[in-house]
Amino acid sequence: MFNISWFATILGSGGVALASMLFYPILTLVLTYILTIVFVFLTAIWITKVVLHWNAVKDEIKHVVIGNFYPLQPISAVILAILYYKQSIPFGVLFGDVLLVYGSTLILIMILYLSYHFFANNTTELHNIHGGWFIPPVSTILVTDALLLYKPNVTLFAISLVYFGIGTMLFLFIATILFLRLVNHELPPSELAPTNFILLAPIGILIVDVQQIFHHAEVLFLSSTPVGIVVSLSLWGFGFWALVVNIMLVLRYLKMGFPFFLGWWSYVFPTAAFTLGTMSLSSQIRFFKPVALVMYALLIFIWVVVSFRTIKLLAFDRSL
Repeated sequence: MFNISWFATILGSGGVALASMLFYPILTLVLTYILTIVFVFLTAIWITKVVLHWNAVKDEIKHVVIGNFYPLQPISAVILAILYYKQSIPFGVLFGDVLLVYGSTLILIMILYLSYHFFANNTTELHNIHGGWFIPPVSTILVTDALLLYKPNVTLFAISLVYFGIGTMLFLFIATILFLRLVNHELPPSELAPTNFILLAPIGILIVDVQQIFHHAEVLFLSSTPVGIVVSLSLWGFGFWALVVNIMLVLRYLKMGFPFFLGWWSYVFPTAAFTLGTMSLSSQIRFFKPVALVMYALLIFIWVVVSFRTIKLLAFDRSL
């Protein structure tokens, strides 16, 4: 039966496309068209599953592991909306508007339901918490990023801050719980190992969001402040810590035996998000220019490895 994690391929490759705008814009354009086709194809399969196997879908949404991955579908729509907005593609902005409205609406519905469900579900235990729980807050702060691409507008600014507030606070709450889980329990099984890397995704997107928020505030309210840079730099420091720690954890899992599966795509988009955050800082602080180049090289390496292994999996695993 169709696995919702397939949408992570769009999320990861979309992150690569966004990061490539500075270095290889032609790759961004090519990936945008390819990912649009993939999105339509995967969405058609997903809708078919929802219609024909609704009971199974309901069980997956309520599952302590799988449920948090369901926002990947609307997140993919938001990623495509951002890509279309940033490029001069015929009807791109209009198509992007439709995708953004769809994605942001479904994300809000899903995050409200998932929060309610897991609050009401008293069977969830501390060791059930994993990095996949970051996906819902990532989805909302990504909507903030997309809304702030438009010209400064008080209404859009207010809506973007609502999504930003939801995502930021949930990120802080979940990060605290996950930290306690990692300290008090054994490492998650290898099937969930890549989810630890998702911590980088909200950090990277928040770096971009904070700078965008303060830029819009300056334009709309005619005030100037360096707080955006200070906060972004602080978040980058936390992201650097998360990156190094997670790389060490990956090496540990590899020593234990770590076969490839779709969950490896959880390594791609978080790295892309942190790369984009670093690139955002590099536009204002010269020191971060070579750092951004190193991060981009790491991102491309991870993306190529995971993409190759995914193609190999498709070729030899008929159960998918």
